[in-house]
Parts: sequence; C-alpha cells; structure tokens
Amino acid sequence: MRTSRLRSALGWTAAYLPVLVYAALILVPLYYLLVSAFKTTSSIALDPLGLPGGFSLEKFLDADAAVQLFAASGNSLAVTIGAVLLTILLAAPAAHGIARRATRFSAGAQLAFGLAFLIPQFAVLVPTYLLAVRTGLIAVPLVFLVLFYAAMNVPLAVLLLIPFFTAVPKEIEESAELDGAGLVQRLRHVLMPIVAPGLTTVGILCFLAAWNEYIFAQVITTNASYTVQVALPLLRSEGAFQGADVDLARLAAGVLISVVPVFVLYAILRGRLIDAFAAGAVKG
Repeated sequence: MRTSRLRSALGWTAAYLPVLVYAALILVPLYYLLVSAFKTTSSIALDPLGLPGGFSLEKFLDADAAVQLFAASGNSLAVTIGAVLLTILLAAPAAHGIARRATRFSAGAQLAFGLAFLIPQFAVLVPTYLLAVRTGLIAVPLVFLVLFYAAMNVPLAVLLLIPFFTAVPKEIEESAELDGAGLVQRLRHVLMPIVAPGLTTVGILCFLAAWNEYIFAQVITTNASYTVQVALPLLRSEGAFQGADVDLARLAAGVLISVVPVFVLYAILRGRLIDAFAAGAVKG
C-alpha cells in the first residue's frame, strides 16, 4: 500500500512539477510588474516582491504625461484592429479558393505564401519606407501601418485557414449555391461561422503581431502617431542624457498599460481559442 502511494506521489510530482515551474516562471515576473507599478523606485529596490503600501494611479498618469502613452495605446489599438479585420477580409477568400481548387496555380500560391516567411524584416525595411514616401501614405502613417501589417500577416493567415476550409464538406457549400447564394454570401453566412475557430486563431495571432511590432512603426510614425511599442522605450530613455535615474515604477506602469489589451483579448477569446486548438487536433 505504501509503495503504491509512494509511486502515485512520485508520478504526480513528475507530471505536475514541470507545469508548476513553468507557471512560476510566467507568474512571478507578472506579479513583480504589477506590484512595482504601485511602488516607488526606492521601495522596489528594498523589497522587490513585497506588496505596495497603497494602490495609486500616480505612476500610470506620470507615464502618460511623459510620453502620451494612453494616446499611443489608442493608436496601436486602432491600427491593430484595422489590420486584423483587413487580414481576415483578404485571407479568407484566398484560403477558400486554394482549398477548393486543387490546381497547379493554387499549389503555387500556397508555396508563395510559405516562401514569404523566408524574407527577413530588415530586408524590406528601406523599400517599405520608400513605398510609404512615394505613395504619400507617409503623411498618414497609421493608415499605412494598417495596410502594411495586413500584408505582412496575410501569408500566415492563409496557410492557417486552408485546413479549416478544406475540412468543410463541399456538399454544404453546394447546397447553399443551389439555393442561389453567391460566393460572398456563402463565405459570409455559411463558411465563416463554420471556420470561426480558425478565424479566432488568425485574429489573435495577427493582433499580437501588429500590437507588438516595433521596427516599422519606429521608422514610419512621428510623435503624434507613435504606437505604444514606440512610445514605451521613451520612458526608459527620458532623462538618461541628463544623468537622471530611471523611474522603475513609472516604467512598470507603462509596461502594464501596454500588456493589458493583450490580456483582455485573451480573457474574452480564451474559449474560442481552445475550441480552435481542439478543432485543429481533430483535423490533424
């Protein structure tokens, strides 16, 4: 009896210990970030993991006053939502066409989308800037970023959506076609609800890619159009040339502002994301 209990305990430990360690590696930095945003720099140094003495929004307001972080977050949110919607609008018909027509052209298109991942970002940095200048879109940098992020995310979105459209029985679409539904109607009213888990996955991945993008936003945007990823490092550099110490509490508050939308998105779409992974496992 004792031997079986010992084996059970060892088995439980072996199974869950890596998970607990991984969870600690994720949660401890998040906890440190959260409590630091409500402290002072000196209290962070004295007691890094201790609870703050109070919960004041002073550091969040300081971060916004220093680099207009709330406005930059609004810019990022507008650009990200626009890029996600445009990506899905472009990728869904393309993935549907490739999935439904097994021709050399569709195979070549799928290969081309795959090869797009081999192009490093730095290789297209200068051409992208020149394109923005010559098209005049450099004057409306946020609009350009929406178009650019959508173009950057379409290859991945198409490749992810192809298996979902392939798994939809052709008879369902043919039945809708016999009822007089056109391609747009079939996509909107028949296919989109069925492949919703795939669309959710694509939406989340595109959201993260656009929200966290820094290099092109740094080159394209100006002060009034900064995204949150461009504005955030300014909290670190502000006052550095005058020899001032970095306000760690204000920096933590700024980082917290930048990650809140991602956590909110995950909290809202967590169920759909799990359904998408389950659907992908069944298809596999």
